[in-house]
Amino acid sequence: TQPGAPFEIAEIEVRGATMRSFKNAPPNVRAVWLSTVAFADRDYLVYEHERITYAQAHVQVASIANWLLANGVAPGDRVAIAMRNYPEWMLIYWACACIGVAVVGMNAWWTASEMAYGLADAQPKVLFADAERIARIAEQPTMLGEAALVAVRADPPAGAIPWADVIAVGGALPEVQVDPDADVCIFYTSGTTGFPKGAQLTHRGCVSNLFNMMFSGQVHTLATQRATGVVPDPAAPVPIPVTLITTPLFHVTANNCAAYAITAGGGKMVLMYRWDATTALQLIEREGVTAVSGVPVMARELVTHPDFAKYDTSTLLSVGGGGSQLQPDLVAKIDAAVSTARPNTGYGMTETCGIITSVSGDFFVDKPSSCGRAM
Repeated sequence: TQPGAPFEIAEIEVRGATMRSFKNAPPNVRAVWLSTVAFADRDYLVYEHERITYAQAHVQVASIANWLLANGVAPGDRVAIAMRNYPEWMLIYWACACIGVAVVGMNAWWTASEMAYGLADAQPKVLFADAERIARIAEQPTMLGEAALVAVRADPPAGAIPWADVIAVGGALPEVQVDPDADVCIFYTSGTTGFPKGAQLTHRGCVSNLFNMMFSGQVHTLATQRATGVVPDPAAPVPIPVTLITTPLFHVTANNCAAYAITAGGGKMVLMYRWDATTALQLIEREGVTAVSGVPVMARELVTHPDFAKYDTSTLLSVGGGGSQLQPDLVAKIDAAVSTARPNTGYGMTETCGIITSVSGDFFVDKPSSCGRAM
């Protein structure tokens, strides 16, 4: 963090408050997405038997952004997404981020009345929804208000716009100046004491979370190398990260932590229709997955699966997660299950754009009841 180092810290003024910030961080999420142009030929999104490269994703993101602007959505407006973890989720997210539009991540488990509350609260200009969410809208059609409905992987009902129309627009990504302190997304917290609360996350906050994760990873790696004396061969190829996304993209764990990290690193995101430990093992073997992160019960189901040994999990480098405590016995089970994989966890909040603490590897094995040091 010293001057001239990758994670140099500087004091800045944000909305009248003095805070510490990473001096070398990109100014906004648009810059993070633009930096991935270099990964053009790599696989980016994998869903079942569908594959989208970074180059293909950039074409679709630009088209979505142009469609939004052409249909009355302006920087500062909001666009909602209500669907499963389909590839379109991420494409819409990056498109909105690139033109200064905030994504409203709607909980896919919400009932019709809960969806109506979220839409009334966030007031999006457009709602992208899949077939299951469109069925809930049909129960209470007035929930849309003035919002346009785009049908994704679904037959569009009367008045709705087909997804094909959105990605057919084409064109280069529009030039938009995005304010670092503008909202990039609104994610709803659980609402344990009433209605869910829409946490407004800024570009600066989400980029800082990305840098916090990068910082934590490098610090853990360097400290381990110093302690053990084991330093990797600098000539050895660095594996391209491949992450299995097991939790919903409308939540900071999958979106701000997993998706941001894998995208910034030019890695591959492997999506699932729903969590299933057997399917997860099949995908780990098929796609060469290097990281699996979810809620602790998922990690437990994975490493204690009766057929675990039948699958090739040798590409795994990390297994862990958050959302609740990763129990100390599970830390040991993960460390023992695959010789190449190390356990990791963290603690965070929607309101902080992601992680607050992080711990992995030997440090986690040494203190399995810990959630790590504060970022």
